[in-house]
Amino acid sequence: MSIALNIEGPSHSPSHSTSCSTDHVWLQSLMTESRAGNSNKVNELEFPRVPSEFRTMKENTDCYEPLVVSIGPYHHGKKELKEMEKLKAEMAGQFVKDSRVTAEEMYSKVKELVSDARKCYAEESTRQFNDEKFTQMMFLDGYFILQVVSDNLKQQNLRKKEVASVRRDLFLLENQLPFRVLIPLMRLYKRKGDHIAVEDTSSSKQSSSPESEDQNWMKILENFSKDIHEIPPQRELCRKKISLFFSELPRALKLSSKSPISKDTAFGLDPYDHLLEFFYFMFVYGKLGQHLPERRRYGEITSWNRYYSVNELKNVGISFMPSNTRVFTDVKFKNTLLGGALCIPPLSIEEETKSLLLNLAAYETCAGWYYGRCTSYVCLMRSLIDKPEDVKELRSKGILRTTIGSDDQIAQIFKEITTNLVPKPTAYNEVKRSVESHYRSSVKRWILENKGPFSRAVVKYSFIYGIAVSAIQAYLAETKEKPGFGNCSCSNATL
Repeated sequence: MSIALNIEGPSHSPSHSTSCSTDHVWLQSLMTESRAGNSNKVNELEFPRVPSEFRTMKENTDCYEPLVVSIGPYHHGKKELKEMEKLKAEMAGQFVKDSRVTAEEMYSKVKELVSDARKCYAEESTRQFNDEKFTQMMFLDGYFILQVVSDNLKQQNLRKKEVASVRRDLFLLENQLPFRVLIPLMRLYKRKGDHIAVEDTSSSKQSSSPESEDQNWMKILENFSKDIHEIPPQRELCRKKISLFFSELPRALKLSSKSPISKDTAFGLDPYDHLLEFFYFMFVYGKLGQHLPERRRYGEITSWNRYYSVNELKNVGISFMPSNTRVFTDVKFKNTLLGGALCIPPLSIEEETKSLLLNLAAYETCAGWYYGRCTSYVCLMRSLIDKPEDVKELRSKGILRTTIGSDDQIAQIFKEITTNLVPKPTAYNEVKRSVESHYRSSVKRWILENKGPFSRAVVKYSFIYGIAVSAIQAYLAETKEKPGFGNCSCSNATL
């Protein structure tokens, strides 16, 4: 039997040629998508959308949506937000009228920045706006924000809840305005102060210099942010005030000895992209003016110590106390003789707190901060707050102040916030190691576990000892008064 082998070269096989051609197209498309993906990673948006994983929890969806006012293109034009558009135009118009600079000059300045401002947002969100409409939106939103941070909302006929909702909406990730637009508007408006100060004293003129005006706006934004993150009032001991004064004295002297700021010095807000990022670096990162990316250090040891609830730690002698700071992540552990103290920044739980924490966590995820400070903070609080009794304990220590709901509802809020959030294993390494070391200390645990029986035994036998000593003392006092055993009754004459 003979078998004929029909072997043809690749150039002679139409089917094989088609297959090669298809493979080539597929590989080319794969490489193109790979290059596009790398390009997207390098050129990340300054104003991204909230990641999809944050929206999977239905109870949290509304936390990323504005309630009363839209800023920027993402939520512009929604029916439920149109009522505030009228007030936005009125307040922006009033702000322009109060300025020495003409409205045309202010508008032209914004128009110059439109091209750069568009690039901050996802392209599909800006297509519906031509340059004219986009400029108008940036102009109105910019001056509305300046009115709000300047505390001019109280002059409007708004209810307290509406004011709180406006302030909440300004700290949504998808509701931000580029500082590259906001800062020029600040500088243009403050020129009116220079004009008014002409007739003032020399000290007034100096205080209204462009540099000092920039610092004034910086202070306004800091104060506005502090109002948003208001901490429960704490009693400050006199010795703490004295200690703080002397600790800050060298820094104050150093600053006062420096030469005046040159005109070329950059504005303190220039490093920040938007208001939410400014707030993040102020209260999560804990440092303004140090806008540096976080990178993992080589050789960094990951700690896998577990978290414990408030009552678990309380049972092993660890107490809780509020730290004297506003920075979310400033958590420390202090050792004592038999126990320890966990120092946690105080936090006010209000209607807007859940939304604020979630948007801060979404921001740092999009920004790519390695250590995930806000995410790790809320996960830490969630681990401490396992039951309503944990909330009660933290409230009694002045760490939590709640204006909404019961202890059970507060515990539920932290459970909802941390859904789908994963803390960095390296977060709070020193704190976790100290807590774990104390928790596993056999000597300390034995003393603390037997503290109750031991103290009861001490009280019991001390009571018996006290009765015995009292009886002996009474007997000795009586034998001294009457002759008897141990006393000689013979008179001196008979000796």
